Amino acid sequence: MTKTTASTPKKEKVKKGRKSISMTERFNCRAKDLFEILMDKNRWKDFTQINVRISKEVEGEFSIFDGSVTGTNLELQEGKLIVQRWRFGSWNDGVQSTVRLVFEEPESGVTVVKLTHTDVPEEDMYGNATVVENTERGWRHLIFQRIRAVFGFGI
Repeated sequence: MTKTTASTPKKEKVKKGRKSISMTERFNCRAKDLFEILMDKNRWKDFTQINVRISKEVEGEFSIFDGSVTGTNLELQEGKLIVQRWRFGSWNDGVQSTVRLVFEEPESGVTVVKLTHTDVPEEDMYGNATVVENTERGWRHLIFQRIRAVFGFGI
């Protein structure tokens, strides 16, 4: 009698096509004020002019840019840290990234924000290979620069 064995499944390849974005931005304000702006739906709407829904609770959900970006708060420390799971509507099913914003006040009235956005896919579900660049541009121009302009926190 011939003995047969099931073939060993191939190891799943490490997820390729993910990148990280890191940037450091300075603002003329207290860390607590900037934290509040990023966690307050009315202030988000002030600087984006777009519908937004934001929970201020850990495990609470958010939806920004009219639902184009959704996610969950993973860790919140007022004036110090925001960690969130982000998902863009144009990404493939199941793809999520992690945003980490660390707030520091090196001197009174000056806040430094260190952003790390990990697991950003290189392509969206439509095959567009500009996701990382567009995400980085969005952080700079649609969030950080608009906060400076609307709230007067420019440096």
